[in-house]
Amino acid sequence: LMQAGAAHVIPPRFSMTTWWRDIRDTEATLFHYLGVVMSVIMAEKEAGRGDAGKLRAALGAGIEPALHAPFEERFGIPAVECWGMTEMCRAIFIAEEPRGAPGELVIRHSEATPRRGFFSGYLNKPEATEEAWRGGWFHTGDTMSMDESGMIYFIDRSKNIIRRSGENIAAAEVENCLFEDARVSAVACIAAPDEVREEEVMACIVLKPGAAPDEATARSLFDHAFRRISFFKAPGWIRFMDELPVTGTQKVVKHRIFAEGEDPRRGAFDFRGLKKRG
Repeated sequence: LMQAGAAHVIPPRFSMTTWWRDIRDTEATLFHYLGVVMSVIMAEKEAGRGDAGKLRAALGAGIEPALHAPFEERFGIPAVECWGMTEMCRAIFIAEEPRGAPGELVIRHSEATPRRGFFSGYLNKPEATEEAWRGGWFHTGDTMSMDESGMIYFIDRSKNIIRRSGENIAAAEVENCLFEDARVSAVACIAAPDEVREEEVMACIVLKPGAAPDEATARSLFDHAFRRISFFKAPGWIRFMDELPVTGTQKVVKHRIFAEGEDPRRGAFDFRGLKKRG
């Protein structure tokens, strides 16, 4: 931005109330979005090309595929998807939705100098650094697909991260917080689908004998997490389970908690409306 002599406008937070006014007043030619931003923009039915001012494009990540083409048609500008990581210090941009077989995205600068332009390593974790660079490629932990033309397409995060409204939430942090309650025997936090925020934190909890699996118990667990961790990390959904599937070493197998196609929110207590900044 500095080298190009461009101006960067950073509002305190995203607000649909002032969004289009700010776009027009600043004469912005480009705006950055996350998936939830596009969902909110498209939910305002009255806005259209006349509100876009001098915009030439939207740049971001996570737009719902079903909203991509309708956004471009409605506002007359392209929505350019990008992907990037702190470790790799560069971004990959696409303007279309490719399809193909899924696999882990691995990247490097070149065969001769694979780590050029990347991070130097994880602090005090040389083994983790070498593991990430095994085989001369950086393993991102993200599942992608590539079509015959070479276009890449982000599918899912294979790491144990829940992405809510652009915030990356470590499931382990929420699980450890809930484990502080003496009534909790086992807990696994997963990403539940959310129509507005992309993903929402769901806590699947097994209670110890004698604890009631009712709304009062769920609310007290939510309140505990809400006090102890950032508001957006607290579980928006809490569902009590009789048991959780585990391996021989008692590690929870999260992808087996619910059957394929099953909505995990069914039978869960909904606390999304309480997740507000204090």
